[in-house]
Amino acid sequence: MKKLAASEFTTLLGKSDNKLLPLTSGVAAGEARPLSPALAFILQEVQREISQQSGERDKAEQLIAQVSERLGFQLSAYERDEILAFLESDEKPFGVLQSLVDDPSVSDIIVTDYSKISVQQGRRNVATSLRFPNTEVYEAFVERLLQRAGSTYSTKKPIADGMVGSFARVHAVHRSLCETGPYLTIRLNRFASVGIEDLIRVGFAPREVFEYLRAIVRSGQTVVVVGEVGTGKTTLVRAIAASIPQHDSILVIEDTPEIRLEHPHVRYMTTREANTDGAGRVSPSECIRAGMRMAMNRIIFGEIRDAEAAEAFIDVCASGHPGVSTVHARSSAEALGRLELFLGRAQRAVGRDVLSEQVATAIQVLVYVDLCRATGCRRIMEVREVSGVSDDAVRQRQIFEYQVREGMPTWKVLSKVSAFRDDIESIDDACTLSGYPSLLELTPELLMRELGKRRVA
Repeated sequence: MKKLAASEFTTLLGKSDNKLLPLTSGVAAGEARPLSPALAFILQEVQREISQQSGERDKAEQLIAQVSERLGFQLSAYERDEILAFLESDEKPFGVLQSLVDDPSVSDIIVTDYSKISVQQGRRNVATSLRFPNTEVYEAFVERLLQRAGSTYSTKKPIADGMVGSFARVHAVHRSLCETGPYLTIRLNRFASVGIEDLIRVGFAPREVFEYLRAIVRSGQTVVVVGEVGTGKTTLVRAIAASIPQHDSILVIEDTPEIRLEHPHVRYMTTREANTDGAGRVSPSECIRAGMRMAMNRIIFGEIRDAEAAEAFIDVCASGHPGVSTVHARSSAEALGRLELFLGRAQRAVGRDVLSEQVATAIQVLVYVDLCRATGCRRIMEVREVSGVSDDAVRQRQIFEYQVREGMPTWKVLSKVSAFRDDIESIDDACTLSGYPSLLELTPELLMRELGKRRVA
């Protein structure tokens, strides 16, 4: 049989039943090259050989030669190196996606099909040229990733979540629910551990804003962080939760474990969905009720996303257990409306005045975070205090407001009198709002660095 160059098989294989399409090899970030259908076919055969011969990966070059010989292919050195590059990427924890995981500018990786991989950078979706060899390889990758995250999915349980390590949150939707699929989303947490100083260094807000939030948390007030997807809510929760006194006992409750604290007295609980037989569900309210019997002083609740979670969190905080949580909303005012809506769904016979009273009793401070359109940076946009109910509406006091002046990020101090003045001024590391200037800015070093990044962009 005459051996032909792999490139000569491209047209033939492209029309075969294998339906092999060109794919991209991750030889170098930003320099991805298409892999021909012929090389893709050889790659699949080599991967199959490796899976059947445990420990033979170190002989990959020899296997490539053997497989290409058996199939009648004559590979150039460059084509052989392209296949080797794919095999090397497959060895990495995130395979083809590893270069995206390693890119600090990427916050989310979104895969909708084996050949469609995009990323989010500053909440902007950007398509990449990366792709998996075919649907089968991609589906096997998703299943392996879910196993590492301690989860699985199927037609009976088509949606799955999990964490890989402490930095990658995996969300997968089975192809039975998708037009193409499966759908895979990986949210990357770029801070292995995060504190207030870290967020000050990246310009999330000036030191004075964080001094206020630190005092609020230390003095035992409940804080809800508000924002849309990917704005830094969980990161901020982790940072301010580090201000909880060392002698307090903390219970962290989440659907998917993301929040990890360096604290001597912290315990973690994870809610659980029902299994395929409809049994085994552990709800947020059950976790909170268990926490009430666990001698905890503080509760950190990952996200208030429905009526059950809202009622449970507000009830425990109103009973004297300070907490920190997050809620999806586009402003602090909208967050209050959502919380009242959630409570109304859980307590259908209760009037709005009672719902407002419950929210105002349980929550003391709202912190709204978002991506600044002018600078492209995540910022604390607004800080409001909640202080009771008047005329059936929750009373609010705006403390800080973010503004962009002449292209420069600033925070206006709108009120220098806190409803919790006695509490935040009587603790160690006291905060005295009355001593703050009317306008807060980032340090000159941070401003220069940010301006430099903008010029490059």
